[in-house]
Amino acid sequence: MHRNHLGTLARLSTLVLLTLPIACNSGGSGGSGTGGANGGAGSGGTTSSGGTTSSGGTTSSGGTTSSAGTTSSGGTTSSGGTTSSGGTTSSGGTTSGGTTSNSGGTTSSGGTTTGIGGAGGSDSSFTVNVELSTAIPTVGIVTWSLDSPIDNATIDFGRDQSSFELQAPVDLQAQNHRTLLLGMKQNTTYYVKVTAVGGGQTYVSQVASIKTGSLPDGLPVATVTDHDASALYAGGGFTVTCMGYPMGGGPGGPGGGSTASFAFIFDRDGDMVWAYDLSQTVASQCTRARMSVDGKYMWTGSFSNTTPDGALLRISMDGLGTPDEYSLPGRSHDFAILPDDHVVYFARDNAQAQMDAESILELDPSTSQTKLIYSEVTDFGDLFDANRGGHTNQVNYVPELKAVSFSMYFINTIALVSYPDGKLLAAFGGDKSTFSTMSWSGQHGHDIYPDHIVIFNNSGTNNGASVLRFNYDLQATTATEESSYSSGLTSPALGDVKELPNGNYFVTYSTTGFMHEIDSSLKLLREIATEVALAYAEHRASLYGPPPPYDR
Repeated sequence: MHRNHLGTLARLSTLVLLTLPIACNSGGSGGSGTGGANGGAGSGGTTSSGGTTSSGGTTSSGGTTSSAGTTSSGGTTSSGGTTSSGGTTSSGGTTSGGTTSNSGGTTSSGGTTTGIGGAGGSDSSFTVNVELSTAIPTVGIVTWSLDSPIDNATIDFGRDQSSFELQAPVDLQAQNHRTLLLGMKQNTTYYVKVTAVGGGQTYVSQVASIKTGSLPDGLPVATVTDHDASALYAGGGFTVTCMGYPMGGGPGGPGGGSTASFAFIFDRDGDMVWAYDLSQTVASQCTRARMSVDGKYMWTGSFSNTTPDGALLRISMDGLGTPDEYSLPGRSHDFAILPDDHVVYFARDNAQAQMDAESILELDPSTSQTKLIYSEVTDFGDLFDANRGGHTNQVNYVPELKAVSFSMYFINTIALVSYPDGKLLAAFGGDKSTFSTMSWSGQHGHDIYPDHIVIFNNSGTNNGASVLRFNYDLQATTATEESSYSSGLTSPALGDVKELPNGNYFVTYSTTGFMHEIDSSLKLLREIATEVALAYAEHRASLYGPPPPYDR
């Protein structure tokens, strides 16, 4: 069942409305200009009247997608428009971030603009609106127009207008070219510049500025310790996760977990850049947060380990409007995003039974309809006890194989089935392993490639969890184990490992609140410590473009 949930549309604040001359480059000199008009100081940042929002904020109960995000497949970027991963890397030692000082999401009182040059011999001009979301005041919303035809556009933004850190691609099909600015730190001034290309000419707006507000109190502090920052993936990147499930308790092991519940993103410095309060939602006991493939939404899922009330919540990335709620009885732990932004998840065949056998299903968010991909009893039913199944605890999509993988804890097995026809391709570990040399006891997180697999082994060595690595040949049904990583940290529940596009690994010790980035030789590059138990996590270079695993 799918229904709208949680409140009314929030009002946008901190509006900067500019009608700007531009710098226009058409390949010729275009004249020297006269220095351009200076933007001067804003008059306090007029707020939009009536609190109206653009069409991106809400989604209908039928699951119609909004234009809230950026980087949908239709949004072309200008050549050379690669995005930096945001933030500056620390040179070593320990930096702490993520502290939140003001409750309720305070926004700045206004914005200013600064001129950057003359009109370059063109009569064209930009009209640029820059504002903050009052729901998540670290998210900027830019709408703009240009009285010339354009082919593609990007928005550069950052804390230094002479060296922008971040870049957002523009979806030209979105109403008013509505684009979100993601990845900004709290209570910080950012500078914003629009660049558009059309008819062989490049148009550059003047620079606007806007100051972000505060995220809610109760978010964890992420303390970052670098051992070799130069070898990190994307300079440290961004981490997407959530908190609120009732176990863990931070460093030292299980202890009851946190009463606060948030989906959140922190940057390379450990500073919080996005957060949404889940405490009054169906995903309050959150164990997974993932961004959609089109970048418009944050999906979150409840733990629901032995309860029938499994659910998913879809939140627009600007936090505005009413989230979409999907009731999926028997669903628990995890979910993954398919290439078309459908959702793959698992649920107990008898939702009322605490430990029943499970099946892999697909959700179409636009219709709320679900369909069966694979039933675990098909190939593993004879391994299940009468009153319990495999206790599935993680699911992933494997794009290279067009397959779905899932972990069954009680039978020490990770299965791989084809998508969408749901045929068993391989079993890794356990009594029915395709590979006789693969064996371990207890696992959650994993990451499968066509010729190798990495596994988060909860019952590892060195008095803690281990990251296991195997190369395999599916045709020959042979496998070779490589050296493992055992830091001494534990995670009795959840826990994850994902291989990053540069060959590093990102390891999440969920219940003890630690994360490690290690290189392919298992050298520790970075440790991130929090004071709370964490869910599964995604680590990515940018908040634009395809999310994991589509970034590899």
